Amino acid sequence: MTGCPETVGPARGDLAGLDADALWSAVLAAAAGSRTGVPGVVAERCTAAGAVRLGWVSPPAWHVVREGVAAVRTALVPPTRARVVVLGTGGWCFAAQALTETTGGRAALTVLDSLDPTAIAQALADEPGTPRGVLAVSASGATRETRLLVAAVPPRDGGRLVWLRDEADPPEAFALSPGGGADQVAMLGAPLSTAFLAVAGIADGAALAAAYPRFVSRSHRIGVAAARRAGTVPVAGAVRIRFVPPRWAGPGLRRWLLQLGRQVLGGKPGRWRPTVELACGAEGTPAVGGTGRPEVVFDLGGLRRDLPALLDGLYAAGVFVACVGLRAGLDVAEHPNVRVYKEHLAHADPDEAGHRSVAVADLPDTAARWLTHRPEVTRLHVVGYWSAAERDLPSAARFTGATGRPCEVHEGSAWNHHSFQAGYPDPTVAVLIVTRGVEAGTDPTAAPPVRAAARALRRIAVATHRSLPERSLLVSSPAVDRAEVSGRARGGG
Repeated sequence: MTGCPETVGPARGDLAGLDADALWSAVLAAAAGSRTGVPGVVAERCTAAGAVRLGWVSPPAWHVVREGVAAVRTALVPPTRARVVVLGTGGWCFAAQALTETTGGRAALTVLDSLDPTAIAQALADEPGTPRGVLAVSASGATRETRLLVAAVPPRDGGRLVWLRDEADPPEAFALSPGGGADQVAMLGAPLSTAFLAVAGIADGAALAAAYPRFVSRSHRIGVAAARRAGTVPVAGAVRIRFVPPRWAGPGLRRWLLQLGRQVLGGKPGRWRPTVELACGAEGTPAVGGTGRPEVVFDLGGLRRDLPALLDGLYAAGVFVACVGLRAGLDVAEHPNVRVYKEHLAHADPDEAGHRSVAVADLPDTAARWLTHRPEVTRLHVVGYWSAAERDLPSAARFTGATGRPCEVHEGSAWNHHSFQAGYPDPTVAVLIVTRGVEAGTDPTAAPPVRAAARALRRIAVATHRSLPERSLLVSSPAVDRAEVSGRARGGG
């Protein structure tokens, strides 16, 4: 899919007037290197950190992928009895988690994106004598969370640390793009980045070898269909877009879809005000983001639980969202609002997180009292800054029942990566930030890098609160008692 002709369309800067096929032709042309006319507008809208991020468009040839995956694996670990730990943040790790949820690749690798000591301990729990390779993912190579994880989870027994970043320096670092350029971005980084493809090859090289060429043969049809679907989405006023994940979807795929929609489309200036949500998942969990019928539904509910289907589904979702963003006039590769909480990190005191203690089971009532005189707040996000927060905290239904507002319950700092961008400028969203306190969850005998990671996680919680001083409440719930939470949910206690 190279050598696409120049497309003729509306005036520079206005892509909403293009029909879907013309827009997709322009996207293909921009990905092939065209920088004039409408493809030039596409390239400009897909630029971040000084580079055009269109690596999500055209699948590289299988031999390029095969050689790249083999080089990364060889650099990481000895050929037998090895484990790989993937370290990173946001979309890079959400996509890798979606892969292991789909294919069962946990036998070969662990994906870690949490600074929580419990999660780090689980990643370190290798069988004695098993080589551990560490694959760190960061476009800049300088992401603070990723570097803290690298310090806490070192390679061992012949395994090595390998980075995936914009600039390659093999064998210590390889390019995030199979083509070698700086054309990848986290929220659109699956399924065509080295971060996703290398993990797929490590999990099951034979399955990738069978699935990828088939995907390449289908990708143009998938892209056209997704672009046409994007062409039906209103790009003015308020609109709700709901993703329907398959019922088997785990946290990785669900978070990846949230980040895709909320970072590419949400929280950006302009005349369009989209709200991105997820349909209910397994076991009757409520929709993430709202109730009632949305204007737009992108349905992945029928996706099979295998690698070929996952490749197709991730690609279709990415093309759909990117084309919607292009039509709306958005800078689709940027997510500038996250800089706000990152700027507060340098001055955030992690000990501030313990200033008010609330029992976990009492959090819904606390939220209700806090929002009693806040009619402008119509949605609540509850974010717990530890790795089991989504299991430990009361259900979204309990918060909704107490507050009378749609509620989402998330783990931090995953929430910062998938939802802060969209939530930061939205006056209708309030955030209840919950930590486990200064000492909870941290073994005083833990290695200094693990304690540093725990402290950084609390600092992120405080920085998030300072970024949203009028719309967030910061509390500490150091004792997590699931039995008590369940009892309160049943009306006991």
